[in-house]
Parts: sequence; C-alpha cells; structure tokens
Amino acid sequence: MDWIRNPSGLSRGQTLVEFALVLPIIVILLFGIIDFGLMLNHRITLQHAVREGARYAAVHDGCTDIQDRTKDRAGSAISDRNTVSVSYEQNPAPDGSTVKVSAPFDWQFPLMSRFGVGAIHGHASGEAMLELEVTDAGGCGP
Repeated sequence: MDWIRNPSGLSRGQTLVEFALVLPIIVILLFGIIDFGLMLNHRITLQHAVREGARYAAVHDGCTDIQDRTKDRAGSAISDRNTVSVSYEQNPAPDGSTVKVSAPFDWQFPLMSRFGVGAIHGHASGEAMLELEVTDAGGCGP
C-alpha cells in the first residue's frame, strides 16, 4: 500500500539528501559544544588553582613555594610554574593587605581549529588577604 501514498517511490532519496545537508551543521555544532566544554573545564581548573595559590600565599611566605603549589593544583592548565605571578600590595602586612596570584589562560580549540576557529587568550587571577608578615614582598613571576 506504500505506492498509494507515494506513487513515485522517491521519499527515501529525499530523506538521504536532507540528512546529507543537515549532517555538517550538526557535526560543527557538536564539535563546538565539546570544545567549549573542554575550554570551560580548563578555565575553571586554572581559576581554582590561582585562588588556591592566593590562599596559600596568604598564610605562607616564599615565592617558589606559592608558584609550585599553584602549578600542582592546576595540573595541565599551567605548563610552567614561572608563568604564575605573585604580587603584593605596597606595604604588605596582615592588616588588610592582599596578595594576588595570576596566570595566563591560553586555549587552542582542538576540534574547531579544523574549521578555522582560533585560540582564546586570557588571564586568571585570585586574591586573598594576608594573614602573616611577608619578608620578601617583591613578588615574582613574568
């Protein structure tokens, strides 16, 4: 009885053509969603790491220790601890002064780069109030 509803029998070919037209759009959207999710995960991990580094800097002294702690928390989000910068206010003391830890955020989209989408560059930073007297307040980093 199929020939009564569609006497030409061409509906399967039409469905295939429509699917072929829509498939690239669906694939690009899927790649975009996956890439955006990966980028967001990378960014949140880095933001958490610099916040942890700032909190550690508020209660510990020593620039390399702060950088190492931040890099350890960041995992692969930070490739080199020397990219982490630590900066203090003018006269750092535990009277409301703050310490700021920051790191660069660079992300190259692995899937969408095939479609000409570039990279994102940014900066993540965290700040905490000092809880100890800082002996070396020069800061460190790039």
